[in-house]
Amino acid sequence: MKIDKSKIEELKNRYPGGIFVGEINFNDEEGKPHEAEFVYRKPTTADLEAHTKSGSKNPMVANLNLVQSLIVHPEPGPIIEAIREYPAVYGRFVDEALVPFFGANIMVVSKKL
Repeated sequence: MKIDKSKIEELKNRYPGGIFVGEINFNDEEGKPHEAEFVYRKPTTADLEAHTKSGSKNPMVANLNLVQSLIVHPEPGPIIEAIREYPAVYGRFVDEALVPFFGANIMVVSKKL
């Protein structure tokens, strides 16, 4: 992704929690490759709460809305249009790129005493 240093600095100042490059590569039903690249901000607890609330009604829409709400460069519209028809694609991005901000590789042990 081509993005000049001044734009990166501007985004870092606007989103002090951090910004990240997201890249999604996938093939469609005909085997045609697709790629979507963007800069997104670190998700917040409020983002996760909104995602969880809307996810109980429609998980695919919740995932797409979460991704759209986090994209800070370029405009999210064309990125969302490129992936909208592929719910597994943006679902995987949420699972692999966004969920780890809230904890990953979690192991829990519970034993009755």
